[in-house]
This record gives sequence, structure tokens and C-alpha cells, in this order.
Amino acid sequence: MSQSKKPKTSIKRKISEMLSEMAVGFLGVGDSIGERQNRLNAACTAWNMACGSPLVRQRQLDQYRQGYLRFNPGTSPADLANILKDMELLIERKLKLFPDDKRQIVEARVVKVGNKFRIEVASATLE
Repeated sequence: MSQSKKPKTSIKRKISEMLSEMAVGFLGVGDSIGERQNRLNAACTAWNMACGSPLVRQRQLDQYRQGYLRFNPGTSPADLANILKDMELLIERKLKLFPDDKRQIVEARVVKVGNKFRIEVASATLE
């Protein structure tokens, strides 16, 4: 009798794969590890925000905007609007693709392997 190779439904996908799927097109931008790391950090923040209630999400997005301006005071209003739009789109994608996954990303990094990049992600379940 052969055993099925299908994973059990209780086994969750690797969060790095899910994050890559959620942020496809967003993470691949940037020529340096630093640029890609910044985008990965933003995608992780969006993932974590998406795990909260709509009210909490809105408050966190406002805090993100304030923090971004504090650390990047020269950001134009148009650039800030684009950054916030990216965050909102990432949050929407997470909610659409993985609405029931509430794991929080606690660490993520971009690793260069040859001439390609991969991401490593650590998560925690907060219930």
C-alpha cells in the first residue's frame, strides 16, 4: 500500500513562499541587497498589519506613515502617497491570498545566492 505524499491540511506553507507570492513584483525591484531588504521589510510590515482588525490596521498604517516621514523627512507628498498605496495593495493581497494565516513575521532577510536573491523569514504565532 502506497502512502500519499500530500501534506496534511494542518501543515502550513512556508511563510517565505507565501510572502513571496503576496509581494510578487514588489520584492524583485532593486539592484542592491539594501534596496531589496528595504522592500522586504515593507512587505513584512504589510503582512503583519494585515493580520490585525481593520481598525488596528488603519492605526498601524498611520503610524507607518508618521515613522516613514520621521526617518525620511525629504519625502515628497507624491512619493509618500505612492509608498502608502504600495502598502495598502500589499495588505489587500495578503488578505485576499491568505486571510486565515495570522502568523507574525519577526525577522526577514534577503540573501544573495550566486546572482540571484532569496528570502529567509522567521515567524511566530500570536494567539
